[in-house]
Amino acid sequence: MKLAVSLLALLLPLGALAHGDDHKHKDDKNKAAILEKKTVPATAAVPEYVQLAKNVEVIPNIENAVKSSGVLTHEGLFGPLLFAEQTRAFFIELKPGMFLGEHPHDLGSIIYTVRGKWVLASEGKRQVMEAGSLFRFGDNMPTGWEAPFGEGALLLVVKLKGKTTSYENFNSGLKTMAVQLEKERKSGIPFYFSELKPDHPAVVFARSVNPNFDAVLKSIKK
Repeated sequence: MKLAVSLLALLLPLGALAHGDDHKHKDDKNKAAILEKKTVPATAAVPEYVQLAKNVEVIPNIENAVKSSGVLTHEGLFGPLLFAEQTRAFFIELKPGMFLGEHPHDLGSIIYTVRGKWVLASEGKRQVMEAGSLFRFGDNMPTGWEAPFGEGALLLVVKLKGKTTSYENFNSGLKTMAVQLEKERKSGIPFYFSELKPDHPAVVFARSVNPNFDAVLKSIKK
C-alpha cells in the first residue's frame, strides 16, 4: 500500500509537469499569430464589434446594435449580430401591438428574451415570455409571436446558418422579406392586433394578461 502511494506521488507531478510543458509549447508557437485587439466599425449590413483575437468577436451590448442597425418589417425590427462557422445570432425587436400568426421555419432556433414581454404561440396554446426566458422550436415547427404589452420586447435568436452564409446575404434577405410581408399584408394577412376580430383567440388572451390592452390598440403605428 505504501509503495502504491509512493508511486502515485511520483507520477502525479510528472504528469502535471508534462501537461504544463505541452501548453507552454503551444503558447510559444502561437505568439507570432497574436493580433492587436481592435474595434470594427458598423456598416449598413454589419454591427460594430470588437475583434478580440483571430477568431473571437465581441458585441459588448446588443442594445447598441439594435439602435444602429436593423430592417423594420411587419414581423419586427431584424438585425444581424454575429456569424460563426455553423451558426448565426441576430435580434428581433417586437413593437407593441404586433401580431404574427403561427407558421413554420425550415430551421429551428433557440430564442432568449433580452427585455420586455411578449406572447409565444404554438398549436393554439400561448405562453407569456419575459426578460430572462429561453425557448427553442424544432425544424418546421409552427410558432407565432404576439406583442400585446405596451413595452414591446427584444429577442436574441441563435440558429444554424443554413443558406444565409454572410452578413450581406442576411441583410439582403431581410429587405426582401420586408417587401414580401408588405405584399402579404395588402392581401389581407394580419400583422397587428388592430387587424384582428375582437373574438380572435390572440385578442382574448391579450386582454386576459394585460388590463391595459386597449391602450396598446390605440398606440399601434403601422
